[in-house]
Amino acid sequence: MFGMGITEILLIAIVAVIALGPEKLPDAMVKIARLFNSVKKGLNDAKTTLDKELNISELKEEANKFKAQIEETKASLNVESKFDLGLDDILKDDLDVKKESLKVEDSKKELEDKFAKANENKSKKDEKKSKKNSSDAKEI
Repeated sequence: MFGMGITEILLIAIVAVIALGPEKLPDAMVKIARLFNSVKKGLNDAKTTLDKELNISELKEEANKFKAQIEETKASLNVESKFDLGLDDILKDDLDVKKESLKVEDSKKELEDKFAKANENKSKKDEKKSKKNSSDAKEI
């Protein structure tokens, strides 16, 4: 146990009996045992959590590999082929996401254009007002 022999364990027990006394020794042993159990439980929890995280990342990598294989297979098949392997259904989710992101980008560009035009109109109005104010000031 921990690289110790029976003689080292007996020596530690004798020192513990002398230092703590026979009255406090059982309570100290119980507390030490609880400490070891709590440390062991914490290490096991951390180990299982780490194993789950590693397994999830491995599953994602594996799924990406299969997706790449499906895309390669689809690309290698002739478009005029009479076989329907259902690859379109598998990849449809990704295409829908890409289409939605393009729509969002287009609407974002439209809004930016509208804001740019509004800012131009506002700056033109401000210039006209400043010119009018300067001409009014010259008249006075």
